[in-house]
Amino acid sequence: MAESRYQAEEQDLKGAVVVVLTDSENGQSATVLPSVGNNCISYKAMIDGSEIELLFAVPDAETLQGRPSGYGIPILFPWPNRIEYGKFSFDGRDVSLKTLEEGAHLLHGYVLNRPWKVVASGASEAEGAWVTCAFSSADFPEIAEEWPFPFTVEGTYLLKNGILALDVTGTNAGDAPMPAGLGYHPYFPLPLLEGGDRSNCTVQLPCETYWPLREDNVPTGKTEPVSGDYDFRSEQPIGDRYYDDIWSGVTSEAEGWSRCLFTDPHAGVKIVVEAGEAFREWVLFAPDHRPVVCYEPYTCTTDAFNLHTRGVDGGAKILGPGESIGGTMRFVPSALA
Repeated sequence: MAESRYQAEEQDLKGAVVVVLTDSENGQSATVLPSVGNNCISYKAMIDGSEIELLFAVPDAETLQGRPSGYGIPILFPWPNRIEYGKFSFDGRDVSLKTLEEGAHLLHGYVLNRPWKVVASGASEAEGAWVTCAFSSADFPEIAEEWPFPFTVEGTYLLKNGILALDVTGTNAGDAPMPAGLGYHPYFPLPLLEGGDRSNCTVQLPCETYWPLREDNVPTGKTEPVSGDYDFRSEQPIGDRYYDDIWSGVTSEAEGWSRCLFTDPHAGVKIVVEAGEAFREWVLFAPDHRPVVCYEPYTCTTDAFNLHTRGVDGGAKILGPGESIGGTMRFVPSALA
């Protein structure tokens, strides 16, 4: 019997269990590490005869645990990006969350650095290769000590037809309303290969507006039309510019998908990053201290819970008991024409 095109296999990575999804026909593989945030720590593809690592990969679980928001594809829930000073008011109560130090903002939620449980995995010609993992805040008493809203999360990675997709759903598991936001934080090497030039790589964002930020990267509460260095509606070289900014006014294509583009001419690769209609913001993160670029789809902007209290529509979702928020992101790599 011929071996199936698709495989989903548990393997050992320096003492940690990973699930490796493969598509032999397209020469692609994705490695998922459930024990640290259900993070996809590697995504490789054969492009013009060469295998290229498309993500800013991490060598082992220990390294990722030391910086869980810094490699692969961190999943951000029950909020993405910052909550100002870790404090907000909601439904008549003041919520104060633990921060690393006094006066610091709190980043990226509770699920990116904790273990998820593998629920199921499989592979077939019809379904592709996939793995589903789950997370429950009830398994972590330290979360309940400060975050008064029980929740569950389920996330599935699917490798099929040369496309890697991530679909996550977060659910209010409590008996009272809960504020929520969801985001993904995929890291790509910038440039993709040694010998490439960061300044020649290009980016494109389908966004008409952006959120001006304070010096501490918290939105002022207003949006502005894109212009100058913030206008990526057409493909632009990133040059020597550095970004950690939030765009809105997303323009969608067929079936509600918005599409970003990253190209590296030296590698001869382009990566289309797509997000479903649940995502109304994009973050472009291209720092000056690491060779990476991130296209981050968010369902809300930074500090959306505090903006909600101020009457500003930052995209915060209010989930009733049993209600959910979710969305899909896809990666479509190919050779440059």
